[in-house]
Order: sequence, then structure tokens, then C-alpha cells
Amino acid sequence: MIRSLIVPALAALIGATGTAFAENAPTDTTDQRLERIERKLDALLRRLDTPATVGAGQATAPALAAPEKSAAPQKPSTLPAAAGTDNTSYKPGAVAIARIAPAKTDALSDVPADSVGTYVYQGGDIALSELSRNGVRYTGLAAVELQGWLKIAEPGRTQLAVEYRATTGSNVFVNATCIATIWLEDRPIGSRRGEIPMPAREEKTVSLVYGADLQPGLYKLRAWLACTPPRDLRKLSAVMLIKSPGDMNLRLINDTELLHQEQ
Repeated sequence: MIRSLIVPALAALIGATGTAFAENAPTDTTDQRLERIERKLDALLRRLDTPATVGAGQATAPALAAPEKSAAPQKPSTLPAAAGTDNTSYKPGAVAIARIAPAKTDALSDVPADSVGTYVYQGGDIALSELSRNGVRYTGLAAVELQGWLKIAEPGRTQLAVEYRATTGSNVFVNATCIATIWLEDRPIGSRRGEIPMPAREEKTVSLVYGADLQPGLYKLRAWLACTPPRDLRKLSAVMLIKSPGDMNLRLINDTELLHQEQ
């Protein structure tokens, strides 16, 4: 392509100036001059047709390496290892952290930062009005935050419930409001409120029930149990219940189903 562009242009130039060259150079004929010009043109075209080479001191660019394929991220298991299958020691019961009961209904869902004591809950009644018998040095109405692991043995629908029981004097007319919020694997499975009818000269109860489809294993459990303090309170307690797929009814949870890690 380069030859096809250069040759016609030079030929035209030579044709236009050939007469002038003939007048100024008496010894050489026009044909001789044209032959010399054509030889120089051929040498120039040969150099243009020769591919360029890399200089001796010039380094060639290295070939690009193929990008490494990153390993697919491992999805963490939502369930911890079953008790006894890893290096963690588990003990019966869940840790019960006692906190001061909220004074107003609007604050029931707020878990206070400060605690007034701890103990291990192994099932049965949680005496919110007299936790001193569990070693908690607080005489007022308390709320409890449970922390531990829930051990599930059967696949299917599992129900958890919190039942509140209260007894008061006769001179009470404002119902006590209670809340129960339960988390499994840091995800809430329910948060409900209920009122205990007052006066409760005879024991009155309110039950809050939750359900989840679970597989066998250990589930991180957290529960918040709290009631507003009624006047003339005699007794207020909570109990945690469970219904496995093979159970007919709700029953008391026991210390083989609630576990905590040994510190």
C-alpha cells in the first residue's frame, strides 16, 4: 500500500522537474538520472517493508498472568456443634441475669444495661418478686434475661412459652403488664405482651407462646422476661415451657434442654 502511494507521487515530481535537471546537468542524460532515482526509491521501499525489531536494550512486556480464582466463601453454619462434639464444655441450665423491672409499660421492651445479680436457671419457677432465694441481693421486683443454648433433639415444630403467675392483695385495680421476647441464633422468634387481671387475690396467670421449625442441634438462646410492678404485690413469678414435636402439651423445660458454656 505504501508503494502504491509513493511511486505515483515521485513519478509526477520527476516528470515535472525532468526538463530542469536536463538543462542544469549537461553530462548526464535524463534516463540516467531517472534510473538513479528509481534505485534509491527501491532501497527506501525495501526499508519501509522490513518489520521493526525490538532494540537490544529494550525489554519485552511480560505476559499477563491469568487471574487466580478465589475460593468460594464458606457459608457459616447457623447451628453450633452439638454439646460434647467440640472443645467447648457445656453445663446444665441457662445463665439468668437479674435486672431491675421497668416501672412503666412503655419501657418493658428495653433491657437495662445494669444487672443486680446472676444465677443459673435450671427450669421451674423464676421468682421475680423474691430472687434473693437464688442468691440475688435485690429485694424489689426484678426482670430476668436468660442466656444459653437450647438443645433440640427432634426435627419439626417446637413451641416455647413463658407463663407469668401473680398474687396480690385486694386493693389493686391496675393490671400488671408483662412481656416475653425470645431470640434464637440472634434472630427474634417473637415478642408479645399480656396483662395479668387484677386484683389477683387468687393466683392469676398469662401465657405467651411462640413457635419455630427447628432441626436437631444447639441453638443460641436469649430471652427477656419482665413485668411492671403491681401495687400490693405478694408474689410474681415466671416459668419457661416447651413443647417438642413428640409432646402432647406444653411442659416445664429442664436443665438438659437449657445449657450454658463453662467460662
